[in-house]
Amino acid sequence: MTTATKRKQLLVRYEKNPIITPNDMPFDCYSVMNAGATMFNGKVLLLLRVENLRRKTEFYVATSGNGIDFEICEEPIQYSLSRTEERFGEAHRFDMRITQLEGKYYVFHAAWLDPFGCSIGLATTEDFVKFTPMHNLSEPSNRNAVLFPEKINGLYARLDRPQNYNGKGSTWISYSPDLEFWGRSMPLNMPSTSWNVIKNGAGSIPIKTDKGWLEIYHATAHTASTENYYLGVMLLDLEDPSKVIAAPEEFILAAEKEYECVGQTPNVVFTSGAVEMPDGTLNIYYGGADTRMCLAQTTVGELVEFCLEAAK
Repeated sequence: MTTATKRKQLLVRYEKNPIITPNDMPFDCYSVMNAGATMFNGKVLLLLRVENLRRKTEFYVATSGNGIDFEICEEPIQYSLSRTEERFGEAHRFDMRITQLEGKYYVFHAAWLDPFGCSIGLATTEDFVKFTPMHNLSEPSNRNAVLFPEKINGLYARLDRPQNYNGKGSTWISYSPDLEFWGRSMPLNMPSTSWNVIKNGAGSIPIKTDKGWLEIYHATAHTASTENYYLGVMLLDLEDPSKVIAAPEEFILAAEKEYECVGQTPNVVFTSGAVEMPDGTLNIYYGGADTRMCLAQTTVGELVEFCLEAAK
């Protein structure tokens, strides 16, 4: 008979969570959440999704030398309408993911367009003040796109989460020669678990390791009261990231703390970015209950080991 043992805590919540709340913003707002994250000019940069008191979304830059204490810009980013958005005269964007590639910063985000639903938008920036839209939006219904930080077999690659007619969605991979035309789309072979049954989609930008692409993702499942969000982790093949090398059946983070369970959307932990710090710490930035920004910490090596142990 095997005796169960308690393993080391894989993700450690920052003891002073949440790190950014609506009260910390230099203006009145309803929520601050789901920030894209990257290194920029030697500092951690977050691209915060902020809802004002009319629940209109804008994006604000926050920067930090230590990845914990952030200085927040008082003005939102400048981001003109894409060609598709111009046709309808509106833009509702959210959940930006930032990839540094080829000397630029590429930002994928969800773009909601009535009456069609959610699409994927893409912009570039060099200064995180002015953003330039690229091409048109994708067809709906799709969201949660992340761009790999290098080309794979000569093509750009992205993970995204198309959604079907009954509200379920799962992670797919697609390729492009030019960031405009996407194809060779294929779903990832994700594990079937009790916490990963409604939606699963990419969270952080894939991190390249010698064992594979490390991807931190979100997944959801119904409980008796709500649709709960979880974070999971997986390793994808370096040359063919449609192949899942390892995806542990255990989640790495669930909504347990008050700041994750109480808010605009209860029981949500949702990441749009992670940054590896100079000392090797991996800072995973995540939204708590769609209301505030939180931080959990680990290392890339620990996550890779966790994946490989599960694959044995």
